[in-house]
Amino acid sequence: MMRILRNLARRKVRTGLTMFGIAIGVFALTVMGAMSENFAQIISGAEKLSSRTIQISPASRTIDDRLTRVTLAHLRQVDGVQEVVTTLGGLLSDTSTGASFGPPEQVYGIDPAYIPDVFGTVSLAAGRWLDSADDRATVVGFKVAANHGLGIGSTLTWRKNDYVVVGIMAETETFPDEFAIMPYETVRRDLKLPPSVVGGVSVVPDPGADPEVVAARINREVPKVVAKSPRQFVEEIRQAMVIFNIITLGGAVLAAIVGGLAVINTMIMSVNERTREIGIKKALGADDSTIVREYLTEAALIGLFGGVVGIWFGWVVVTVLNDVLAASLGGSTVWLVTPRLILYVLGFALALGLLAGVYPAWAAARLDPVQALRAE
Repeated sequence: MMRILRNLARRKVRTGLTMFGIAIGVFALTVMGAMSENFAQIISGAEKLSSRTIQISPASRTIDDRLTRVTLAHLRQVDGVQEVVTTLGGLLSDTSTGASFGPPEQVYGIDPAYIPDVFGTVSLAAGRWLDSADDRATVVGFKVAANHGLGIGSTLTWRKNDYVVVGIMAETETFPDEFAIMPYETVRRDLKLPPSVVGGVSVVPDPGADPEVVAARINREVPKVVAKSPRQFVEEIRQAMVIFNIITLGGAVLAAIVGGLAVINTMIMSVNERTREIGIKKALGADDSTIVREYLTEAALIGLFGGVVGIWFGWVVVTVLNDVLAASLGGSTVWLVTPRLILYVLGFALALGLLAGVYPAWAAARLDPVQALRAE
């Protein structure tokens, strides 16, 4: 191994520039991968939150297909439906501290009796949930509390009305972190909506009932609605990640082109410069596999070192950006570097070095020892 390291150190500048070429591609892959990992965490949290509820929406945006009280009655008659939950809300715009990456801060109006059905997987960091006696009360998400400096007993103002904070949800890394949960009827009055208005609708299946089966049954039996099962809801969110995965793949291709060509160029030049040395080794009994192994190890080390530098630089950059942009993004995190991402990117850099070193290693092993010894 020391001999291989000495070989790499023979041309320090050239080896360093080759590693830098790989590091740039790995840096891009790390940054884009960290953004993709953050979205994956959000989706994972959303999947847990929506593990039972079925989302109901109109079949079209026409007035004739709008959700009404009659629609709610039809839903309740479907076999397997335990509860039909209606919600109202709006942006928490009058108290928002800035832009938010992902879901904005918003009011979520719901009948307190249905909170266990919808937020059953969310725990409280402090305080309690809403109950039927609450009027001007709210339970806020982790980020809403942090952004506005709220604690139990604090006041949150929305639409010129004050709500007392009675509970703070634990961090979920998904949508509830941006919620201010308020009583449904109170939100309806603040929005000045008539009792006949139906906002968002979700269905809670009976215990033991398959949400997929219940959703399919609703689609068959209730006209002018579309029921999305928890799996379908999560799949739609996952589709939003496609563009980021494509960009990440683009970064990987860039790394392969730039870094791979640099490694090939460096290794070919190394073979040309060490032709006589290779001839001596083969004359002393070194077989082709020994030569191939030596050059592949050199190429792998170039990829590995370049990968480590690229990952470290990417981690530093996304950490700084997360800290700098936290205030303007409402406390949201944009990039998330995970152990899985580090292993993936490091493995990619190592594989890139090995792949780029195959041809130079093969060319070195195929040298005729007599001709190699005659080389200047």
